[in-house]
Amino acid sequence: MIRQLGKLLVKSATPLRIIYRNRPTCNIRQDMFAGNKMFAVTDGTTARKVQYIHVNQADAPSECAVPAKDSVDAADPLQPITLGIGATYLSSCTDAVPANPSLGIFDGPIQAYGFITNLRSNQNGITAEEGYLAYGFNEGLGEANPWIVQALRFKRSNTASTSLTMAAAIRLKTPEMKAAPALVPETSAQLIAEVAKDTNPDTTLGILGMDLYDTNRDKVKLLPFKSFGQRFAYYPDKTSTTFDKQNVRDGHYLPWSPTPYMATKDGAGNIVDANAKRFYDLVRGFRTDADVNGLEVIADTGLIPECAMKVTRAGDGADLEPYTDPAPCGCFFEKNVKVAAGASCTACTDDAPCVGGKCRYGFCEAK
Repeated sequence: MIRQLGKLLVKSATPLRIIYRNRPTCNIRQDMFAGNKMFAVTDGTTARKVQYIHVNQADAPSECAVPAKDSVDAADPLQPITLGIGATYLSSCTDAVPANPSLGIFDGPIQAYGFITNLRSNQNGITAEEGYLAYGFNEGLGEANPWIVQALRFKRSNTASTSLTMAAAIRLKTPEMKAAPALVPETSAQLIAEVAKDTNPDTTLGILGMDLYDTNRDKVKLLPFKSFGQRFAYYPDKTSTTFDKQNVRDGHYLPWSPTPYMATKDGAGNIVDANAKRFYDLVRGFRTDADVNGLEVIADTGLIPECAMKVTRAGDGADLEPYTDPAPCGCFFEKNVKVAAGASCTACTDDAPCVGGKCRYGFCEAK
């Protein structure tokens, strides 16, 4: 999402370049609450590496090591982080953070997670009980066949959103999860690479965010998930070949969480930094520039705008509750994903064709 939206912004009539650093959700939370600086050196001599959107880039971001401030200009202050983007409930992070009353937490799009396996695996689903037995016990102690080889069970770090959300979905804490040794490098891309290896397809298991799965469906296989108390297993999408996240949106598929945005707020609760506010408002659909439509990017990258959701929850693993957004956008979302399951939506420019509904984002929605 950052890459796609960043490409549009850097080429827009009012250019904005995104400079960012990938961090697990709880580390981002620590940075934001503690007021850490983006360009601070990591060990006194080595600068943090950051990524940035280049105006002519194709897909991958560019990377640079930002030097320590005194190696360039001793008077130049270190730069604050203007926007932190998590990928699960911040309440799932267990590390202590200092009080920061000037920091605002803002709702973001929804991210689904799931269990993945090798493309050649014969497995066609997984239950929450099987996930619990597989990741909750060391090799030789759990009984979740065929996922009994610990070296072929992969996960991100205990502070990463993938681990936090999926652990909650199978009623574990992240430190309780038993998996292969830490990934090197510790990234979702490396996890995909490990799961894609043909070491033992049926016993291979991993955890991944659905935005990344959607762009790697040719490399790994997603297992439908049956939660505790459910009768059936479900894909996040209506079918294995669509991208509409229908089963997340209506409450059939349970492993998901929001992406909270963190930024300094003013007395009215609004984001202070103008560029950070522009980025956030585009993501939420609160703003649409002539050459940048943030909601279209969200729909195209595997995330779900909150306005397309029909359920909500209070935290990772919590029970679902009905949700009605004040400005629904379900039809807009379904019409802008890569493949939808034949949604019957009416295009509109005003409320006239909406029969008691309201025209929102170019489609008839409920009032």
